[in-house]
Amino acid sequence: MGTIVKQIIMGAFEINGVNLTSQGVWAHPEQQSYRYKDLSYWTDLAQLLEKGFFDFLFLADSYGYPSMNGETPDVAFEQAVEIPKNDPMLLVPALAAATSHLAFAVTTSTTFEAPFANARRFATLDHLTQGRIAWNVVTTSSAVVSDLFGRDGMIPHDERYAIAQEYLDVSYDLFEGGWDDDSVVADKSSRVYADPAKVHKIHHHGRYFRVDGYFNCEPSPQRTPVLFQAGSSASGQRFASQNAELVFLQGKDANTLKAQVANLRSGAVAAGRSSDAIKAIVGLSIVVAETHDEAVAKLDDFLSYVNPDAARIYYSSMTGIDLAKLDPERSFATVTTEGGRTQVERYKENTVREATADFLRNGMREFIMVGTPVEIADQIEALVEETGIDGFNYTPFVSPGSYRDLVELVVPELQRRGLMRTSYPAGTFRERLFGEGAARLPATHPGASHRTALADASA
Repeated sequence: MGTIVKQIIMGAFEINGVNLTSQGVWAHPEQQSYRYKDLSYWTDLAQLLEKGFFDFLFLADSYGYPSMNGETPDVAFEQAVEIPKNDPMLLVPALAAATSHLAFAVTTSTTFEAPFANARRFATLDHLTQGRIAWNVVTTSSAVVSDLFGRDGMIPHDERYAIAQEYLDVSYDLFEGGWDDDSVVADKSSRVYADPAKVHKIHHHGRYFRVDGYFNCEPSPQRTPVLFQAGSSASGQRFASQNAELVFLQGKDANTLKAQVANLRSGAVAAGRSSDAIKAIVGLSIVVAETHDEAVAKLDDFLSYVNPDAARIYYSSMTGIDLAKLDPERSFATVTTEGGRTQVERYKENTVREATADFLRNGMREFIMVGTPVEIADQIEALVEETGIDGFNYTPFVSPGSYRDLVELVVPELQRRGLMRTSYPAGTFRERLFGEGAARLPATHPGASHRTALADASA
């Protein structure tokens, strides 16, 4: 194989709940995720990830839970399918205190969170983590969540992205434009903390949001947190091209992943950004053992705990689609939804039968690599070379065992090949992704224009 010149980005995919994506595996003897309410479970995990030179811990989240025809099946509670789960944002300060370099990406919704409150929380976390925070920007499609928040009906898919764009525009005003870089002097001798002339009122009167007043958080190390996004629909891709700095792709094989990476790069250029302005990562799970056959047996053991009924309602909770009610021979390319489309788009080249079989076995997992440490490192290296992917979002089968296997058995081999770092650089999370001195959004990012716009308006 050729020489890899770039080190891969490695993230850990988690949820502050019992099941991640393989519904039912919570009952496996090696699975410790039922301890999600125990803070030491999370601090131990964060320290293990930092030992393995992971770049970030990604905490997925949603307010929703399974509902089919207005009812939540018993299996949702029996197998802990998206219920119960806790707020992941509250974990971050403790995890930041337990680590020195690991970054944290937290999911919040542009459909149900108020922009000002959301921006204030992320600015606070950026301060407390010294610039180790990212925001996974999602739109929410669940009718259940609409009911929980007292909303009438579900907002159509494309309109959710229109809302999301305005939401980010307001957020950029708050993060980037409210305070000049030199607004805080904190001079005790003159008894001046901030220069009032350099703090600017926000006035946003849009279609969906209205904000008037001062952002009450001073500039944090990154100002705007690193922006993650995962939408694979046409609207989601446009939104990512304009705003995202790291995107989760849904490739099932090297060819489809390579096409997605190329499409992401060209989309960034069309939006006036550089081709490398967005980092592309894809889901990865590994099962590793001393021999290939032992690893295969280990995978089969993990998957034997998957509950098919729980997996089916999990799919429905994300997409609004009941796989059991579709014609098995129907092309999935004809399946439409106003719900989340990422897990629909990934199967557009399959029949319903094929899509159902894949999801019931693998859940949301993209690439599953099985074998010895050398075999898995070979597969990772080949995929990076062939597709141009920037890294992976590691999805465990069991926690912390799957992480420990990667850190202790595979990471040393990846480090030997130059694919993973052997030390952390100084600086913020954005600097780790884009280079020293890149702590803030670059000038080519649309959020950067909000720095001068407010300052000019108040001059």
